[in-house]
Amino acid sequence: MPGQAERLYLKGQECLRKNKKTAAERYFLKSIENAPCFIDACIALGTLYCDNGEYQKAAAIFNKVSASCPGAVKNIILPFSNTLFLAKQYELAEQLLDQLNPGELRDTTTYRRLHRNILFAKKSAGKGTTPEPQNMGMRINSIYDEYFPSISIDDSTLVFTRKTNGIDEDFYVARRDSCGGWFIAEDMGVPPNSAEQEGAQMISADGHYLFFMRCGNRSPNGWEAGGCDLYFSYTEKGGWSQPVPFGATINTPGYEGMPALSSDNRELFFVSDRKGGYGGRDIWVSRFENGLWQIPENLGPEINTPYDETAPFIASDNKTLYFTSDGHPGFGGHDIFVSRRKEGKWQKPENMGFPLNTEFNDLSLCLGPEGDKAYFASDRTGGSGRLDLYEVSLPAERQPEPYTYIYGVVYDSLSKKRLNYAQIELRDVTTGDLVYQFQSNRGDGSYMASLPLNTGYAVHVYRPGYSDLDDTISFTQKNILYPDTLNFALLDFNYSPPLEDTLLLRIHFITNVTQVSDSISTLLQERIQPYVHREDVSFFVNGYTDDSGAPHINEELSFTRAREVARLLLSTGIPEEQLHIQGWADAFPIVPNDNEENRYINRRVEIVLRKPY
Repeated sequence: MPGQAERLYLKGQECLRKNKKTAAERYFLKSIENAPCFIDACIALGTLYCDNGEYQKAAAIFNKVSASCPGAVKNIILPFSNTLFLAKQYELAEQLLDQLNPGELRDTTTYRRLHRNILFAKKSAGKGTTPEPQNMGMRINSIYDEYFPSISIDDSTLVFTRKTNGIDEDFYVARRDSCGGWFIAEDMGVPPNSAEQEGAQMISADGHYLFFMRCGNRSPNGWEAGGCDLYFSYTEKGGWSQPVPFGATINTPGYEGMPALSSDNRELFFVSDRKGGYGGRDIWVSRFENGLWQIPENLGPEINTPYDETAPFIASDNKTLYFTSDGHPGFGGHDIFVSRRKEGKWQKPENMGFPLNTEFNDLSLCLGPEGDKAYFASDRTGGSGRLDLYEVSLPAERQPEPYTYIYGVVYDSLSKKRLNYAQIELRDVTTGDLVYQFQSNRGDGSYMASLPLNTGYAVHVYRPGYSDLDDTISFTQKNILYPDTLNFALLDFNYSPPLEDTLLLRIHFITNVTQVSDSISTLLQERIQPYVHREDVSFFVNGYTDDSGAPHINEELSFTRAREVARLLLSTGIPEEQLHIQGWADAFPIVPNDNEENRYINRRVEIVLRKPY
């Protein structure tokens, strides 16, 4: 190998490390001119062209080497075949790949994946399943990368991530004009943006929570120093709160990002490379139960592969999952897939098909509120920058199940006061299974939910101090932009004396303490003893905090205290089915939280006895 060719090749590699791609291309070309059979330079230049999406130019380089140096073809079959595949020359790619003997390869993983993709593309090419996607234009896209779009439920606001100068990731927001187009996107501001890297955001269906990924984290406690972690903000007067990181149940020293929250706020899908996965980055889910996000579960081998699965988006039917993968059969790069959940199990993913997916990178899909239009990012040719946002109409077979939105408030039927922290349960009328569980929001007592059409639901609404409410509902028509209104009026227990409920004991707690002292435990047993063997009573164990601290911390702490007291009740012989446990955070203060003495009074667990009339 001539020394001049090698020196030029090494200079090209140095330029690549400095991201000087034009200079690198020039050095690689000169190296090949000096030594046409210098395989390393040919592969480096072909790979550079592929990274730039210039697949035809890459194929031309490999074809030139093949013609000039027939003996060298065997050494470039894999990159050559992959380049022909990306250039849509599927027959030639397959013929070239067939020259390899898989048994002679040290690692057959790349060979098997490429062979599978070629067969898939040959079968699927030209069979478009969607209309041609449309670039969202210069008001949204720029010379920089735009990705991870999300659309508000009223279809009026688009939020996405922009990566400026290849370094700084921040959120940008655009709003529709009166003609249905978009005003120029603007920086979302601080918070949630900061000097760190914020990306892959999603706003809960009710608009009260913003979940996102922040990278570049550094902290002494370990779990916030994983490079990329999950954070959230909640609405407060004047905008978004300061971002709060999820705890160690979700975040690890590994990678956690790209969150997607189900429409009932009960399932959090996200991406992680933590231990226990199938390789690369996998999609995981954590469920919100008893006031806590539970230990995440891997979605399993139907969804995850030894490669990367990223950018999950759970549709509003809570049954249809869209995600990005370079491990399932596709057209090259990253493709977008869809999987349906049936009887609790995710089905085999389907490629969303051409022309939504291409030989380029197509990723981070989200749906519009109606479920018939999708927004996604792609680095296909013809855009303003490397990654641009596109929109496309989806055929019926690629859409989620038909659903509608309902909106309402929970309020006192006598005073008309809004009631926050009310629990709203929806059960399948036929099976009795709990399908959804919502909670009226702190502050305005509102809730929002998406429900599949043509299904009957039994509704149960409850809150301490009020009579339970039961009803049945069913919807047959979509109402997305103007959701059906379903308000719940609860009757105060005081309206119909004698009271059905009796406060047996109130236990107060020191800040951050969750344990109950021995003396209180003894007193509790004395108060409970007369009712231990009665089957016609129920016990409601309600935990409360003062108003200091973030809402999610207060909710978790109130649940923890309530569960500790419930454990003591169980030890006295009270059957578990007679216990009802709930954490209400800082709701229902006994006295104003204006000094430490009052805050101590409000930090409590109340045991309420419910007897029949």
